[in-house]
Amino acid sequence: MNNFTEWATKQKRILIDSSMSTGLEERGLNLNGKLWTAKALKDHSDLIKDVHKSYFNAGSSMTTIDTYQASVSGLMKNAGYSHREARKLIQKAFNVAKNAQKLSRNYPTWLAAGIGPYGAYLANGSEYTGNYNLTENEYIQFHKERIEILVKAGIDVLLLETLPNFQEIKALVKFTKQFNIPSIVACSMKDTTHLADGTNFKFVQSFLEKQANVIAYGLNCTDPRIVTNALKVIINNEPEHKDLIAFPNSGAHYNPKIKEWDNQGISIEGFNKLVQEWLNIGLKYIGGCCCMSEQQTASINEHFF
Repeated sequence: MNNFTEWATKQKRILIDSSMSTGLEERGLNLNGKLWTAKALKDHSDLIKDVHKSYFNAGSSMTTIDTYQASVSGLMKNAGYSHREARKLIQKAFNVAKNAQKLSRNYPTWLAAGIGPYGAYLANGSEYTGNYNLTENEYIQFHKERIEILVKAGIDVLLLETLPNFQEIKALVKFTKQFNIPSIVACSMKDTTHLADGTNFKFVQSFLEKQANVIAYGLNCTDPRIVTNALKVIINNEPEHKDLIAFPNSGAHYNPKIKEWDNQGISIEGFNKLVQEWLNIGLKYIGGCCCMSEQQTASINEHFF
């Protein structure tokens, strides 16, 4: 049992951070492009550090390293970096988060490796559909270097996030078993009962419950208005379930053609009402995703922690 797992087992609930993209956009960056938040790693790491620090100071116990879109393949193909440069940028993402952690007023705090899906690399919105098909080995080879770099750097937990494709989930979980690092799996959902690729979630859940390296699972970047019912389905499927995680978006809608959100989400107060529902039915890890802000994190911390 690593330090994070030991700590997490003693907590009734855990607050994680919210959107890196919103934080960077609020600091003046235009992230429209195939690298999304990873675009900031080269020239704006000071802003990334400030976002991490602000989430910690707002009450978050865990921040997600800015590597969701920063796969080695993505950095090379979508931005023209060399293999060596791509590896260095992933290491830099860890170092930036580590430096922010040292400046935080909150304690203890933890660093999660943000591992986005193959669909994020495609940059066509398929992280919300799961509409791609690779072999198990191809999935592993795509994710391998990024994960190995971050594990060697010293991350506390692997956050396998916004995963829409069941075959990719199985390949990732299988690959990460070799590390003495726990994994949390957050899925991209089509609706309350199906993964984004159409797989009935009970099959995904049955698989994850059997994996010793997976300490928690759930959903993210999903409309918050479906989370309550989705959690009820999960709990009904497996009454003796592992810890659950939810960090939905604001309820805004994403346009993959222009790579922007309409930002017509619910209010901070409206989100908090939903948070109360989720906590009442047993949610442990709570945070936010796209279009969610440090203000929302601070409000959740104030009302529920």
